[in-house]
Amino acid sequence: MPQSAQPIQILIVDNDLAETGIIKTWLDKDMRVPWNMTHCVSLREVRPHISTADLVILKPEMKGLSSPKEVFKNIDDMVFEIPIIVLTSESDERSLSTYVIEQGAADTVIRGHFARLVDAIEFALIRQRIKTDARRTTDKTLSDSQDKGAADLKTSQGETLAVDERHRQILRMFSGDYAVDQQDKPKHQF
Repeated sequence: MPQSAQPIQILIVDNDLAETGIIKTWLDKDMRVPWNMTHCVSLREVRPHISTADLVILKPEMKGLSSPKEVFKNIDDMVFEIPIIVLTSESDERSLSTYVIEQGAADTVIRGHFARLVDAIEFALIRQRIKTDARRTTDKTLSDSQDKGAADLKTSQGETLAVDERHRQILRMFSGDYAVDQQDKPKHQF
């Protein structure tokens, strides 16, 4: 991953302080780009920090909420174009992992097995940059298309009005009014 001028802003949402310390140790050891970390222990703390995050690492098992799926959905509802890496447990039996990936999580990492965390972060950020660039290109293409469509419509309406006027003139000619180009010809007074 290329060096960037700004450090990557990582938001960790995990109510286990010991686990957060282990994650920080892995990131200190393995990250190849500058980074900063913000840590939140509850969903209430997340909202003020989410707008500055480049990536979220989420432990979805939090007390006070009915399920890890609910925690993921709450975080996912707060973000736009910010990848979420979900920490799952070995006993998960893939149900949570499958659910969060189907819902748009960037990746899952088994809690305690953080050797692949840095790769997951880098791949998630690369994929997100590609998706964001593709969306921006599509948005620009759509905008350009709408601008062109509006210009074409204006031209088409002008052409339609000219054709309609020509048809009215032809109908007037067949009905006995021989002044076909009456508005285009100068009026002569005798």
